[in-house]
Amino acid sequence: MKTTSKIFTLIITVVLATTLGCKQENKKPEKEEISKSATIEELGQMNRDFAKALTAKDAVAAAIVYDENASILPPNEPIVTGRANIQAYWQGAIDAGIIDATVKTIDAKSVGNSGYEIGTFTMRFHGAKNDTIVEVGKYTEILELNKEGKWMAIYGMWSSNEPMPTE
Repeated sequence: MKTTSKIFTLIITVVLATTLGCKQENKKPEKEEISKSATIEELGQMNRDFAKALTAKDAVAAAIVYDENASILPPNEPIVTGRANIQAYWQGAIDAGIIDATVKTIDAKSVGNSGYEIGTFTMRFHGAKNDTIVEVGKYTEILELNKEGKWMAIYGMWSSNEPMPTE
């Protein structure tokens, strides 16, 4: 498991470094930029704000943590692109009976203005039989630092820890 985590971290770091390198090739350097890595706390704030918004049943606040052109990749569904569509997606979750959501960052790193966060989540929903459904899973967010200095999600993907149902 630790080997898989190290390989995942290495792959993400290489992708981020390559992406940052490509972006900087196209820039005319006016002054030398000092690159400071963001803390896990800073990178995880986006998802803590997101979970707080879902618990408050506020789809606007849940969507605002995403870049205007972001995409989410929900499990077993098509990709959802654009903040307005992401807001509609999360409004659907709220309308479906979400009770609350919590997240816990496992790891997060940044290179320049690009970063990632992986973690776990728990969501509770009202069930059809007046019961409570608990979904526990994991997520990955690819983040970019916006002009205001806030980390925004540009891609988000998650899945449940439950095995696929068999028929």
